[in-house]
Amino acid sequence: MRCGGRCVAFRANVAVVALAAALSVFASASVPTPASAAPPAAPTAPAVALPLVPLPSLPSVSRVRVEASADRVLVLEDVSLPRGDWRAGDLDLYVAFGAPGAPRAFDARLFAVADGALEPDEGDAGEPVLADRAARRPQAAHPLLGRPQMAGAVLHVREAAFKKAVTPGGMAILRVRTLLDPPPEDPERGRELVVRLGASNGQPLTLGRIQVVPTGKLRIRRAEAHLCGPDADNYPLALAPKPPPSAIAESRAPIAPVLAVRHASDDLCVLYATTP
Repeated sequence: MRCGGRCVAFRANVAVVALAAALSVFASASVPTPASAAPPAAPTAPAVALPLVPLPSLPSVSRVRVEASADRVLVLEDVSLPRGDWRAGDLDLYVAFGAPGAPRAFDARLFAVADGALEPDEGDAGEPVLADRAARRPQAAHPLLGRPQMAGAVLHVREAAFKKAVTPGGMAILRVRTLLDPPPEDPERGRELVVRLGASNGQPLTLGRIQVVPTGKLRIRRAEAHLCGPDADNYPLALAPKPPPSAIAESRAPIAPVLAVRHASDDLCVLYATTP
């Protein structure tokens, strides 16, 4: 049966309706509906610094050695670090610089101590310890020498190095070396250095031997040492080797540093006079 023009028109209308329906479905699929607003994030609490775990044992300053020459002074501090309760982990230790000025150079090394010995072998070069200078002690570093507000350096003692050092005899020596310009000379007192001592967990570190020795052609004609600080007893301390006699040493016999009454705020003041 033939419908003529009416069938053509009907087919056209059906095509238009189908096209409109397809466009409607495409539009609804391509245009996303607005999502509901996400609830505001809850404010995060500020990070709280965890307290430092105490050092596994109480260190001590086993030796302070001052090597004086005409154009420089080298200060060495040997800090004994017993293994104690240490099992694993790095140790970050803060040491403050002494006086009267900033060091020309600074470094630290870690030494092993043989079983039954008190000092490392003289031929041992030690393990270098990474040092980062800082304006004050970071919260993550243990105070070792000096006070936290003083400028100094953070010493990063790595786990592998410390384990190697304490394996032979259960103790390591941390040797801190500071190179300084010679202090100004006073005609009566000579030259004066301030060497930082310290405390651990509130306990002052025991002080062992003190040495003042010349290098090169310089000669030490007088040397003295005493504790200094707001609470310090400035009684003269014995030096080893024994220096030439001085006016102070003659009036008050020096005592062994290990017997001196120590406070956590004490430093060590060393005076020396030289002869070219």
